[in-house]
Amino acid sequence: MELDKSRDTQAVAIRPYGHADAAGTLAIFLAAVTETAAADYSPEQIQAWARPEDRDLSTWHAAMQARNSYVATIDGAPAGFSDVNPAGYIDMLFVAPRHQRQGVARQLIGYVEAHARKAHMAALTADVSVTARPFFERYGFTVEAEQHPVKAGVQLTNYKMKKNLLGSEVRLTGQLVCHTEDQMATVRDHLPLHLSLTRDEPGCRSFIVTTTNNPLIWQVEERFEDAAAFEAHRERGAGSAWGHATSEIERRYSVTGR
Repeated sequence: MELDKSRDTQAVAIRPYGHADAAGTLAIFLAAVTETAAADYSPEQIQAWARPEDRDLSTWHAAMQARNSYVATIDGAPAGFSDVNPAGYIDMLFVAPRHQRQGVARQLIGYVEAHARKAHMAALTADVSVTARPFFERYGFTVEAEQHPVKAGVQLTNYKMKKNLLGSEVRLTGQLVCHTEDQMATVRDHLPLHLSLTRDEPGCRSFIVTTTNNPLIWQVEERFEDAAAFEAHRERGAGSAWGHATSEIERRYSVTGR
């Protein structure tokens, strides 16, 4: 499983895997394992995991089809891929090293989770690499066990992780606290567009910002259907005009459900 540390999102499109994607996705897998994951695994472990000399394109294609795979593209070219089976198991999530930090993994996990919710799956599970563990934790997965699978006679380390999809709503409550009239004016100027864009985000159940008896303090109430939607909102907001304009304004927030 591949880690995406992105906060700089490009236009990512996701579509079902097709036969023409076999070579491209295999190349992404090999590059992600041998380059990105090499930071967390020994050369011997990387070789046992990747096994490039043993990879047959027709076998790879058959396995990708069987796993209900999806391909993420940037400008029409494959940038990453993932999958999810009817039981909610994610076997692979990999991003090409050259497309790190472009929002690919976040888009993929969001797409997979949306598919799982639409299919009324109770949970998502995955066997996650050391490299990818922080990413999956960020999107609401928790570690159930540390594992030591053996590949080609070499022991590796990964983690059995799970995300419950029932009752996984994330809520933020608190206050936006201005300390000057200029800050208050900044909030008033930028808030209408921020409200509109946030309420249009996938997974936003409600987003309410109201004035209080103190004109310098705003009450904030947010509800998102899951951690992935909440984190996507935070990423978008931080890079938006609202995020830049209000970055120095104090937040007194508490978050539950992550």
